[in-house]
Amino acid sequence: MKVALYLRVSTKEQTENYSLPNQEEKLTAFCKAKDWDIFDIYSDGGFSGADTDRPDLQRMLNDIKQKKIDAVMVYKLDRLSRSQRDTLELIEDHFLKNDVNFISITESLDTTTPMGRAMIGIMSAFAQLERELISERMRDGQIKRAKEGYASMGGDYDPAGFKRENGELITVDDEKEHIQEAFKLYEKYHSITKMQAELKILGYPVWRFRRYRDILENPLYNGKITYAGEVYPGRQEKIIEDDLFNKVQKLLNRHRGRNFNKAKESLLAGMITCSKCGERYLTYSVTNKNKGTKYRYYICRARRFPSEFPEKCTNKIWNTSKLEELIRNELQLLTINKEEDKKDAKKIDFTQLLNNINNKIERMIDLYADGNIDKNILDKRIDDYNIEKEELLSRKHAQEQELTSISIKDIKNYVIDLKQADFSTKRAIIEKLISQVYVNNEDISIEWNF
Repeated sequence: MKVALYLRVSTKEQTENYSLPNQEEKLTAFCKAKDWDIFDIYSDGGFSGADTDRPDLQRMLNDIKQKKIDAVMVYKLDRLSRSQRDTLELIEDHFLKNDVNFISITESLDTTTPMGRAMIGIMSAFAQLERELISERMRDGQIKRAKEGYASMGGDYDPAGFKRENGELITVDDEKEHIQEAFKLYEKYHSITKMQAELKILGYPVWRFRRYRDILENPLYNGKITYAGEVYPGRQEKIIEDDLFNKVQKLLNRHRGRNFNKAKESLLAGMITCSKCGERYLTYSVTNKNKGTKYRYYICRARRFPSEFPEKCTNKIWNTSKLEELIRNELQLLTINKEEDKKDAKKIDFTQLLNNINNKIERMIDLYADGNIDKNILDKRIDDYNIEKEELLSRKHAQEQELTSISIKDIKNYVIDLKQADFSTKRAIIEKLISQVYVNNEDISIEWNF
């Protein structure tokens, strides 16, 4: 067996048994007694065992990779390293993975024997326990700080709008105004790109898109802090008030996960619900190959993909242009007599819609009981229906609350913009004015946001 002898001593240990000659003498005698061949002697004199950045240690590891060594021998475990983590990493990730045994003659640690290998396992278990205890103590400390309102001090830079002083987040006035304006502009335009353009016109230094996205989502600016998924009241100044912050979160949630290219096809993408079956309306396109003309339509999902549902929906397929024109006409009518329109507007029967979903769930269960669908389809559909129920309940609650009124003058301006503005502006107007559109064949019901 070819054995590598590893010797190490720091400057202050050049005495007694720790001297390099003494270590070499004892290791050589041990090999002679075992009738083992010494491949090479690796000696790091004057190097600390606090890390693995040692020239002869690295030379030995390189020889191990090249399969030149069968075993590594040290006089004492701490000659290899004074760090338990480094010791286990060297033994497990470098020695044993390359079929190289490890022997410490003082501790009688020898991985060529079953007992020696068991000792490595015990050392690893205790090292893992120590790491987990340290991690748990750090986590408990962070949670305690979070409950006291302190933001995490991790990272190499201060969050936008703040600077750190003695563990506290202190507001930076010019950045505070920048962030407040950013929230207002996003609530107005529903677009970070347009928000950036307006900020540039106003003379603010324009940051990266992703930075604005992170700022708009961060409860830090609403006077809160987060840790491990929990939200706590913060000690820092509240830069953005609750009403504006909550509006922006609703807009971000609405846009999150939406396919941008599909949304560009139509103003109402993702905002139409089928009153017959409760499913969403989708946008799809058909191209006339002879004329080269592309036509776009809104269609109920249960009609578009009938195999995914208990029964095919027969609700009307709407041409996108015709339905969007109808919505613009409805908005125009609001400018004639807003109060009268509000009285005549159809009320959304959320109770009936919720009952429809419950009935669909019961039908799915019946289909499963009759063996017509498998468990995976049942679980997926019920999960989808439960998500829809939560959305309906949320909208029902929002409808019961007093919503911000929009003046006749505002509505007239919106009507003009819907005819002249670019797509992103039109889409922002639609999202500001309309919560949901319900289709029941020719009957269209609009749930306004005012």
